[in-house]
Amino acid sequence: MHCAAALWEIGGEAEAPAALDTLLQAWAQNPSTANHVVTCLDRMDARVARAALPLLREQLSLPRRGGRFRSVDHDEELQRLGRALIARLGPPAPEAPAPRRA
Repeated sequence: MHCAAALWEIGGEAEAPAALDTLLQAWAQNPSTANHVVTCLDRMDARVARAALPLLREQLSLPRRGGRFRSVDHDEELQRLGRALIARLGPPAPEAPAPRRA
């Protein structure tokens, strides 16, 4: 995960797809990487990082995220940065249709 972040930092846009894929796989396999991955995603161009939206939304919907060290402080930071990143990357998740009134 750290290597993928460094690859993106050094290689920029040319390495973004490979770095993003590795970061998302690391997060899916090890939830404790969430804080590092989200921090890196926040530095990426929106076009590239947009692929992470489903995972970001999924993580924020959990009652408790994995996050680094599973501490409240890190969880709150993950929530804050995750929400800001979702707002920057794309439109909100579609809402369920309102129930029809008879």
